[in-house]
Amino acid sequence: MGKKKTYAEHEVALRVGARIRKLREIQGITQITLATDIGIRAGPLGWIEKGKHLPSGRVLYRLAKRLNVRIDDLFQEKNVWDDSTTPTDTQTSVVLPPLDAAACPNAEALKATHIICQTVAETLPKLEELAGVAPRLDFSLSIPFTADDDGAKQVAAYVRQGLGIGNAMLADYLELLENAGLRVVFMDMPEGCTAFSGYDPLNQNGFIFINSNLKKQPEVQMAHAVLELGRIFWYVRKQSGQANTEDDALSEEAFARRFASHFLMPVTSLRRTVLQTGVAPESWTFDLLLRMKKRYGVSARCFAMRLQELGLSWSDKQKRNPRAFLFEDELEAFQAEKGTATEPGGNRPPCSMNGRIGDLLLVAEQKAGKDMKPVNSTKRVLRQSGVRFDM
Repeated sequence: MGKKKTYAEHEVALRVGARIRKLREIQGITQITLATDIGIRAGPLGWIEKGKHLPSGRVLYRLAKRLNVRIDDLFQEKNVWDDSTTPTDTQTSVVLPPLDAAACPNAEALKATHIICQTVAETLPKLEELAGVAPRLDFSLSIPFTADDDGAKQVAAYVRQGLGIGNAMLADYLELLENAGLRVVFMDMPEGCTAFSGYDPLNQNGFIFINSNLKKQPEVQMAHAVLELGRIFWYVRKQSGQANTEDDALSEEAFARRFASHFLMPVTSLRRTVLQTGVAPESWTFDLLLRMKKRYGVSARCFAMRLQELGLSWSDKQKRNPRAFLFEDELEAFQAEKGTATEPGGNRPPCSMNGRIGDLLLVAEQKAGKDMKPVNSTKRVLRQSGVRFDM
């Protein structure tokens, strides 16, 4: 006759079983599939999910590995899949709920990706420690600013200054951000999930997670990366209690978009480029627009809207609608025919993906010597989370 469980053991078994069942359902895994993947029969897994049995350490390890979470996550009091929960430990890395939740047709896939991003956010600092690099970002994410267009412009200029580029025009900023210490991660995500971001208060650093399946849309990847960086600044400001967000002129999303616009297309740089080209506001051609937008690494639509916003272009439609922009009809017709994934005039060169992570792994392996277990464990978690570092 087996030993009777205490009340505390019974509660733990129920909690762990509920976590396993919920995580399995969120990720769309059947009970039979999960049981097969971890090497047990469906019947025993069913008893575990019902809280009748607490799995052994070996089975717990396999479950956590298959469900892309830490073993500790299976024992948490709070639901690890609930976006409304906030960590009680202020030093825990926080992954923000995505801005594009409404665009994702599968809400459960979105939550599953959120959980996986949280796992990666807790793994990357360990990789940095194994490689012996500083986990802190070269520029601060905690600076005072007003939540209006001037504030967004100020923060964008601050980051550019921190990167040492001022108003210089670049097509790819990701390598600079990674060199500054920001954790930029490309990972496989379900359709509809584009980007997440997070904050590491212990090391005062951030995370940006981007869907690597968008590799044929580098303009979209770049825009989302910078957009998420703006969101991190917003989150840190909100958490610091420096301002009352109810009085802000811009919402979180609006501020992030203004930040991205100022960062990718600085007004000083854009005015200088147009001036040196000699094109008048009413003299733009479609070919010239497509040629010049590639120099900024943005989409033709974003570039045309920025020109209109700064008064550097003119369309007859603006007489009736001040928000109309140059070649709006042509761009909409192109997307209607080719789809939103195709960029007029061709895409800019692809983003370099997970270069820093690959470098860190090589250095960590070199420093590990004969004890490769910590490095291999880290590498396995990243791979299981959809992070590819051999691209």
